[in-house]
Amino acid sequence: MLLKSAVGTHTQDINVNIYKTIDPQIYKTILALKEDYKHSWTLNEMAKVANLSKFQFAHYFKDTLGISPYSWLQTYRVVRSQEMLKKTNKTVLKIAMDCGFSSVTVYNQLFKRLYGITPGAFRENVNK
Repeated sequence: MLLKSAVGTHTQDINVNIYKTIDPQIYKTILALKEDYKHSWTLNEMAKVANLSKFQFAHYFKDTLGISPYSWLQTYRVVRSQEMLKKTNKTVLKIAMDCGFSSVTVYNQLFKRLYGITPGAFRENVNK
């Protein structure tokens, strides 16, 4: 669902309202991740928001969304970064750091895996 609703659409957010009624614990956690996506979240912190142990949370999240909590967060960070690439003159390094990535290499690799192009190429294509 995440990939269908965000990757390739060049949206700046991911709609998670479906989880509001389906799974309030997951919804609450996703909202917290979205609100503070720049934070270096640990599995313990995410699990605490859901009021579960980290092992229960990790399995429950993946069973519910089909992706690990950390992968969801990284994907969300890439989705959010698109707006900065389009509308600012910040360097790709600065955008990666501002979005909470541990390195520009990790950001570039994930962006390319999701979109098939690098953040720099995305910026060039958008600004043509």
